[in-house]
Amino acid sequence: MPDKSNAEAFDFRKRDFAELAALTHAYFTELMRFDDSIAFAEGWEAHYRQIMDGAMASPHFFVRGARVKGQTAGFIMFGYREELMWRKKRRGYLSNIYVIPSERRKGLGRFMVEGALQTLRQLDVDVAELDVYNNNDAGGLFWKSLGFEPFKERLRIDLK
Repeated sequence: MPDKSNAEAFDFRKRDFAELAALTHAYFTELMRFDDSIAFAEGWEAHYRQIMDGAMASPHFFVRGARVKGQTAGFIMFGYREELMWRKKRRGYLSNIYVIPSERRKGLGRFMVEGALQTLRQLDVDVAELDVYNNNDAGGLFWKSLGFEPFKERLRIDLK
């Protein structure tokens, strides 16, 4: 776990878009080794800004960052959906997590996930889910170390 005096959580705001976009670009660039369908389209940043403007306006979606010694070192995106027809009505999700390479394996990812899960618990969320690539062995081990367990498999077919 990072030293509490050196690590702090904060919520990204719209004014932080440039910093978030740079981190997101690094995140998706790394994901390309797991998913060959990821490729940046021309003008991706404007489209991403539009998506994030809408998402960040939702009271059910969070973009939280982590700073180490005053420098932004990662982010996590998470939220929940109201599923009124199911017994477990509030279903949480973790959609993206990224830690800059120089801060990996120091507990920062765990720090951010535990903070996100605590927020979801405080919002009376019943269950939290996420996707992890089958070929991301380190990611799978990380999520299992936090108590996540496989419960379904997502399948895909390339149509082109």
